[in-house]
Amino acid sequence: MISLNAVALLAAAVTATTLAYSNDRVADITRTVIPRGVLRGTTGDEARSPTEVQNFLIVGVDDASGLEEGDKVKIRETEGKLTDTIMVLRLDPVAVTADLLSFPRDLYVPLAGTTASGRINSAFNAGGPVRLIQTIGEDFGIPIDHYVELDFAGFRELVEVVGGVPVQFPHPTRSQGSVELDIPNAGCWVLGPRQALGFARARKDYQVQDDEGTWHTDRGGDFSRVERQQLFVQLALRQAISQGARNPNTLRRLVELGARSLNVDAGLEPELVVDLGRAFDGFDPADLVTHTLPVDEAPPDGPAYLYLREEEAADTLAVFRDGDGGAATVLPADVQVRVRNGTATPGQAGDVTRGLAGLGFGTLVPDTDVPPGLPTIVSHAPGDEAEAQTVARAVAGPVTYQADPTLEDGLVVLITGTDWAGVAPALRPPDDVEAPAAVDVPATSEADPPGPSSTTVPAAPDGDAPAGDVDDPDDPAFFRAAEPAPGADCALTP
Repeated sequence: MISLNAVALLAAAVTATTLAYSNDRVADITRTVIPRGVLRGTTGDEARSPTEVQNFLIVGVDDASGLEEGDKVKIRETEGKLTDTIMVLRLDPVAVTADLLSFPRDLYVPLAGTTASGRINSAFNAGGPVRLIQTIGEDFGIPIDHYVELDFAGFRELVEVVGGVPVQFPHPTRSQGSVELDIPNAGCWVLGPRQALGFARARKDYQVQDDEGTWHTDRGGDFSRVERQQLFVQLALRQAISQGARNPNTLRRLVELGARSLNVDAGLEPELVVDLGRAFDGFDPADLVTHTLPVDEAPPDGPAYLYLREEEAADTLAVFRDGDGGAATVLPADVQVRVRNGTATPGQAGDVTRGLAGLGFGTLVPDTDVPPGLPTIVSHAPGDEAEAQTVARAVAGPVTYQADPTLEDGLVVLITGTDWAGVAPALRPPDDVEAPAAVDVPATSEADPPGPSSTTVPAAPDGDAPAGDVDDPDDPAFFRAAEPAPGADCALTP
């Protein structure tokens, strides 16, 4: 139904380095009071540290009350609010990672505070955000730190704020239901507020036309809609950044225009958003990791429920349950790095040292006395495996770990080698960088660098190529929109 609600929060976290100036505008946001003890961090006397992992529950509500009379979407007024979009956004300020988990509306779960079970969206429909937060906590073991809600009018406002969202369509696309979606030709189109809402909401009537002029309905239903919503989150965030959201003046405009679009929990303070903004200032929207839950559909003659495959879902749920997702928990500021030039490239050690300092590492005077021919090595004291992994995440290419008991605790030596690929523009995700094995090795001297150990971390991947046949209506790729190519010529939707 709605996906830009996630963008509203994540864009703030990514771009709000200077948000503190506008506390008066942040005060304009509608706030929902969540009883003490429902959200994590409200059960004790101390708030969670801004460096800790934060889980945000994000819902899109089927509420057209804010739209003008006669609007096509405003087909009915409802008592209370309904929601078909339920997401959990996990932000890790230490690892600088973001994960987004979508819950399908028809997922069958026990409903918190009752003896009944039903669709997960009925937890919100009957008991509001409190029951939904409790249901996700009790049924999936996922603690929620903050709550964010957006309705139809707010969705449109935020799309307008970022100037529309470019989307690449493989074929003409439409929806013939209550939503507005009409893409007359294949190519890149900038979705305006109305058609963006249609793109995110369409479920049973999302149709794509083949080269012969025949229209085909996407049978993926809720699954395809979740995929489109997650894509839209990434594209809208990228669009906000391309519009200059990291510029303080542009950010001021986005905050002023977008503040009234959100409903958040009363404990979501501006200071937290500022801290997240500083941590995520260089975050690339392409690094947003999206997750879906493995489910089984009900038999054709039964209710249209979806049932979780619990064993298959365990790894996905663990990312949102455990507080650190298995990631390294050492900040760059807590690591001292000495760079040694092993390539004989003039000035390289100094350049790398400055690059690491820009990522927040503590740095020492670089060194050049290294025999040539070695691979890139990250040398660390036994017990400093997490510190070594944090340094490895700052390297664009592969590294080889070496434990060195002569090094002081907290000091990591980075030796640039024959496979040196430069300093990464931002820390690589922890899951992409294997941690060194916790083993002791014989002492070595700085004048005679250690040989490579058996633990080698590969370079960052170039990304996966899209799969599927975009010309075959029986292939899901036929219906799948995508991110436009850089520099694509995009038309405005009618």
